[in-house]
Amino acid sequence: MKYLNYTLALLISLALFASCGSSQKKDQSSDTFNIEDYIKAAETIDPTINSVEQVFDILDLVNAEYYDVLTNDPYNAHSYKNNYPIAAANLGIYMVDILYHFYGEAQETMYLSFQAAQELAKEIGVDKEFGLWTLEKLEGSTMQRDTITMMFNTLLEESEQYGSEKEMIFIHTAFLTGSFVEKVHITGNLLKQKMLAEDLTQNDEGDIRELLVVFMNQLNPSTTVLYDAFLAQQDQLEGLVVLTTFERLKELSAHLTELKPTLAVAPVSEIMANEELKTAFQLIENLRGMLVTAQ
Repeated sequence: MKYLNYTLALLISLALFASCGSSQKKDQSSDTFNIEDYIKAAETIDPTINSVEQVFDILDLVNAEYYDVLTNDPYNAHSYKNNYPIAAANLGIYMVDILYHFYGEAQETMYLSFQAAQELAKEIGVDKEFGLWTLEKLEGSTMQRDTITMMFNTLLEESEQYGSEKEMIFIHTAFLTGSFVEKVHITGNLLKQKMLAEDLTQNDEGDIRELLVVFMNQLNPSTTVLYDAFLAQQDQLEGLVVLTTFERLKELSAHLTELKPTLAVAPVSEIMANEELKTAFQLIENLRGMLVTAQ
């Protein structure tokens, strides 16, 4: 596979792994990291958010604003085509953006993001029926989380671009990482925007607490599943920055889960001052920055 020499360790590690095994025949003999078990675990991410309608219900519940600046520029898609894992991660990012644009009724931007996603789907060899499938699910408001996961896995297996099961697993992990990061990035920024507002009303404070719970619920179990996935592949990914990032996020997630009953009813000033929450925000932004600025 083709890749560029990235200065960031994350991108170097992704590219090095992406280049492995491209000349091999598909190898299904490895039992070190079973793809079926992984997919099953990945499906546990955000088990309470199963459809587009539920996503919209949550956003409506917290009176979420629509800010197109929170999404990835569709015109960046061409810069991700030099590296398969980066393309997969940004495909995951664009899939979340499509839903957010759909929620914000920004139809033109939504279709630009859709075109960007389709471009990356083609690049990584999962474009078979991708466009039609995505539009049908959006129009029917039935884009289920597990359906997205299984669809991506099926298209990967049908692709002829990958030489081994391990390689497909890593591409899938990159896709899930991108969608997770973008979802938490958008939620976290909506939360921060609301907390920075002056003269908060009771309704505003209620929205902040709801968004806080949504943010923390998204961190767990997502971080654990993705951390375990990267950990299982660390022999191929020595020095991977994303592994240490998810290790820290996993620790923060566990701690924030313990704090959730107290933090969710704390004064907004205390929520804003919580160091673990600030660190979680920053880790997500750092990781997203590395993914969306890849050249």
